[in-house]
Amino acid sequence: MSEDIILSGTEETLKPIIALLVGIYQLIENRDVGDIVAMPLIERVLAEPQTIKLTIFFHPNKYPPFTYKKGQHQLKPYCNIPDIDLRKLTWSNIKTAAGGVNGYTWGRFLATANMSNRRQMQVYGGSEKDAQARLLALAELSKAKILTLSVTEEKKAGRRATNKLLYKPTTRIYPIYFSVINNEKLLVEGERELRQKGVKGQLAGDFKRRKTKKIPLWTTKEPPNTKDLIKEALRVRGTTADDD
Repeated sequence: MSEDIILSGTEETLKPIIALLVGIYQLIENRDVGDIVAMPLIERVLAEPQTIKLTIFFHPNKYPPFTYKKGQHQLKPYCNIPDIDLRKLTWSNIKTAAGGVNGYTWGRFLATANMSNRRQMQVYGGSEKDAQARLLALAELSKAKILTLSVTEEKKAGRRATNKLLYKPTTRIYPIYFSVINNEKLLVEGERELRQKGVKGQLAGDFKRRKTKKIPLWTTKEPPNTKDLIKEALRVRGTTADDD
C-alpha cells in the first residue's frame, strides 16, 4: 500500500514545504500521538540524524488475515530500530530477532534502552524478562550500542483499569512485516523529482512520495523478491554514487 502527497505550486515555494512534510512524516510514522508526547525532549534535541531505520510490525495472528474480530482488542505492536547495521539487514536475521516462527509474549512491561546514537529503543513484553530479551535481540540489528536499559510495568490501575484500550493484555504476537526507511533516499529523490518536473519554475505534474514497501515476515521462507526490495530501499537515485 502506498501513501501519496500531492502538492502544486512553484519550485521555490514547494521546496520548504516538502522538507517540512518529510520531517513531519519521519516524526509521526508508525506512532500514536502518545508516543510523540512521551518522547523525551533530550532525545529530540541531541539525537544524531537518522540514517536507515527498520520498522517491524507484529500481530496476534500468525498468518493472514491480519484483522480483528468485532470487539476484539486491536493490538498494533511495532518496533523501530534506528541506524541499522547493513551487514545484518537480512530477512532471516530480522525474523529471528523478532521472535521467529514462535513470536514472543507481548504485554504491559516496557523495556527502554538509551542508545549510543542518543536515541531510544522501546519494546513491550508480557513479562520483564520477555521485554528485556526481545529488546536485546532487536538491538543487535543496530549499529548503535545500548548504554542503559530499564524495564517498567504499566499497572492496571486508574484509567487503565476501566479503559481496555489503555491496558495491554498479555498476548503472544508474531512478526508479520518489516519496512526499511532510508531517510537520505526520501530527501534526495524527493528533491530530484521536483527538479525534473519543474518547467520555468512551475511543476509539470504532481509531486508524490511513496512509502517503502512492507516485506512479509509471516512466511515460512524468505519471499523471493526480498533482497531486491531491500537493495532498492538502500539505493539513493540521483547521488554521485548512484546516478542514473
